[in-house]
Amino acid sequence: MNRPQTPLPTVPPGHGGRPRGRSPFGLAAPSILFALAYLLALLVWLAAGEVLPGGRWFAVHLFTLGVLTNLVLTFSEHFGRTVTRTTGERSAWWPLVTNTGVLGVLIGLPGGHRWLLVAGATVVTTSVFLAYRRIRAMRRAAVGARFGWIARIYERAHGAFIHGAVLGALLGSGVLAGSWYGGARIAHLHANVLGWGGLTLLATLVFFGPTMARTRIEPGADARAARWLRRGATGLSVAVLVLLATGLPGSAGASARVVAAAALGVYAVGATIVCVPVARAVAAAPHRTAAQPLVLGVVGLFPVVVAADVVVVAAGAWRWLDALGIAVLTGVLAQAILATLVYLAPMLRGRTTAARDRLIARLEVGARTRAGLVLAGVLACTLGAARLGDGLPLAAAGWTLLAVVSLVTLLTALWPVPHPDDA
Repeated sequence: MNRPQTPLPTVPPGHGGRPRGRSPFGLAAPSILFALAYLLALLVWLAAGEVLPGGRWFAVHLFTLGVLTNLVLTFSEHFGRTVTRTTGERSAWWPLVTNTGVLGVLIGLPGGHRWLLVAGATVVTTSVFLAYRRIRAMRRAAVGARFGWIARIYERAHGAFIHGAVLGALLGSGVLAGSWYGGARIAHLHANVLGWGGLTLLATLVFFGPTMARTRIEPGADARAARWLRRGATGLSVAVLVLLATGLPGSAGASARVVAAAALGVYAVGATIVCVPVARAVAAAPHRTAAQPLVLGVVGLFPVVVAADVVVVAAGAWRWLDALGIAVLTGVLAQAILATLVYLAPMLRGRTTAARDRLIARLEVGARTRAGLVLAGVLACTLGAARLGDGLPLAAAGWTLLAVVSLVTLLTALWPVPHPDDA
């Protein structure tokens, strides 16, 4: 990317206690706090899930609806305004509205309250649709913006969520059942995981991945990403539609799988074209940051997992789909969230430049070890979900490892930063 990237702010010697200005991410704080609350709830569920209602469905939606949706909504709008250079922010009460709907879904289905499920899904979907309208208005108002294509991909991601939410509501309410249930569930998962989460992440990685490593992406990579992410988003839309027909018997279902796999192959190529130059830039960065090894893990795993998904869909080997879903949720999306938390925590919590610098130094301690443990936990969870070896103990060990690393990272980022006079 040719546009100069903003370096971390510095302060002249002797002014380390100078108060810092308002963080550019300050308005994202409410959504981040909601996401952290759901993340803590997810850690509790992982520790005591057998005695809690909802089963695996509840854990997945704690992450996708509670954590992921809060963060995607706030950061896609923030970065959408950044790349289109438009002013304004969404109203402060939108996170409250969105999370009222999220709670309705999370309580409605496990509790058997279909009216609450439908109401909650309607509120969340409406919130996402209005966010889509705001981002679309930004892009149209920013005539000639070099990176307006990023806002366009955010729009496509929001559209994927709406499609996935409609499918999810139809599945949860029992409208889609019988032979249609399996294909609709697979389409729902792809729309939400690869569309809502994946497209947003890929568009953001082009510029924010290198920024978290304090470097720049190579020239021309943004133009290639723009072309292939548009194609990948279209491929995913086709795949979601065709996946609905994979439950049909005989040659019709087999043909649908082949077409869906081909469409997902376009998405996989787009993901690879985005991730490879980001990986090269981040690996070659002259400075070592706390987020750097986590970003490398994200861009290393994403192309591998989506390529494997193409094979699974083409072969109809659905028993592997849960394992791939775990790999995407933990190794790609959750790891990207951890990297973002590590990068943003000093900006959000450092009241002074000195406090920010102390928090940066604290997070850099053991950063590579934490990233390595994340990858080990992802591998164990994925193999356990695939039922390779003794699956249950392996998966339990993986989830425990991921929970411990996440908790340690949260404590490291959120623990109060002492004033120099208190040290």
